[in-house]
Order: sequence, then structure tokens, then C-alpha cells
Amino acid sequence: MKKNTLALLLTAAVCSAADITGEVGGKLLAAGDRRVMILSASGAVEWEHPTALTHDAWMLPNGNVLFADGATVTEVTPDHKVVFQYKSPEQKGGGTFSCQRLDNGNTLIGENSTGKVLEVDPRGKIVFELQTTPAKTGDHHNMRMVRKLKNGNYLVCHSGAHVVKEYTPKGDVVLELKTPAIAFAAVRTGKGITLVSSLAKLIEFDGAGKVVWEFANTDIPGVKITNMTALHLLPNGNIVTGCYRAYDKGEGTGLLEITREKKLVWRLANPKLAGTMMAVQKLDATGKAMAGER
Repeated sequence: MKKNTLALLLTAAVCSAADITGEVGGKLLAAGDRRVMILSASGAVEWEHPTALTHDAWMLPNGNVLFADGATVTEVTPDHKVVFQYKSPEQKGGGTFSCQRLDNGNTLIGENSTGKVLEVDPRGKIVFELQTTPAKTGDHHNMRMVRKLKNGNYLVCHSGAHVVKEYTPKGDVVLELKTPAIAFAAVRTGKGITLVSSLAKLIEFDGAGKVVWEFANTDIPGVKITNMTALHLLPNGNIVTGCYRAYDKGEGTGLLEITREKKLVWRLANPKLAGTMMAVQKLDATGKAMAGER
């Protein structure tokens, strides 16, 4: 049997095993075990690109995909051409886990290996640099997701320290939020509210650091959910998240969407597709990114 034929059969087998319960209402950009994928509403793989273990991924308005996989931050076209790439000179511990394309065309990068927040122009030149703390060169848990806010500040998830900090461009800390476990992702939801993922919990804090809402991975009876990581907060208030090490003996959830009433909208459960699914972004039926905070 030819290699190409075998690959098509294997891909078809994985796709047929895909299992989404509920109505997604579009497609999904998701990163699994060493690949970033576009999934159909039924969970079938429509497109994929090989990566390292991807923590963050974005569908860009031009149809390209931007991702951070520890080794690099890379932008690829639908036909897999690399049009942007940044690689941290320090790779120990995982060089880059986070990325965000900014309105001015620059790319925000969370350089985990050094604990630095960087802005890089389209030519790969560093145009802004902020050293965050705590950080130890080469540590695996200096940071996870980093986001630039509309006010110009930066939200940084210091995963190992179990804290989310908001930094000004000068490095002043104006907000500090303690999390019960690894701080993976954080988004600003408006009116000073910050939504944070911390593995077993999703937590909302007000501007004073008080918990105003939370969702535990045990809140939906009969549904096994493990380590919640990436966030896509939709305009209707629903939350889409992915799970690290999602399955135990084949039982678990790779991706899911919940309401603020802690009801399950849909879930993907298919360990053959990927055992870990951290990065996720909800897309519309045409494959364009849906609105919301990430």
C-alpha cells in the first residue's frame, strides 16, 4: 500500500472516531498532540499542520494560523507556507508558549524561557521588551498565556507561581490575582473583570481581586473534565476551553463550551484525535474567527 493512501485511511479513521455531543454552531481551531487543526462541527479534521506541543493558536483575519508551540511562534498560510516566525534564543524549559497578533501588525510573544513579554514586528525585530517576575531563565513554568489589554497593559499568567499579574509597559504591577493551581490563561472581560483558567477551575475576579464567579471541573454531573487551559470567551458569555491530559483510560473531555449557568453546550471526547487539547478558538461555519475575548 502506498504511503499517501495509508495516511488518508488513517486520517479517515481518526475523523470517523471523532465524537462531539451537542451543537458547536461552527468550526473549531484546536491544537492537539503536536499539530494544530481545523475541526468541523462534528469533530472531523479538515486541515492540520505539524507543530510541537501547542499552547496558543489563533485564526487570523487573513486566513492564516498563528501558533506558539514552545519551540517557536509561527504564522502559516492554509497551504503551510511559513510567513512569520520567532524563535527564542533560549529554549530550555520551553521558549515560547503564548502569542497574540496586535492591531498594528506586530506580534505579542510570551517568552517563557526568559520570562519576558516581547512585541516583535513583521520582520522579526523586537520593538518592545518587558522582563517580568518571578522568572528564572530556563524554568518551565515562568509563564503561560500573555495578553495585551486595550488599556495598553499586559496580563501575564505566571504559571508556576500560581498568580496572574497586570503590568504597565514600564513594568509596574497594578493587579495581582492568586490562583489555586497553575495560572494558564487570563482574559479581561470588561468592567475590570478578569477570567482565569487554573486547571480544575475557571475563575472570575473583580478589579479588587475578589472571586465573583467560578466553574469547577466537577460541576457537570457525569462529564469528566480534567485540566482546563485555553479560553475563548464568547459575546454571549459562554466559555470555550481545552484540556491538558484530557483523558484517563479513555474517559474525559478534550474541548468543551459551557454557559454562565454551568450548563454544557457541547463537548468533544475523542482520545484518538489528541490526548491533550490546550489551544482552542471557535470559528463560524466559513472558518472565520468568532468574536470574543481570548
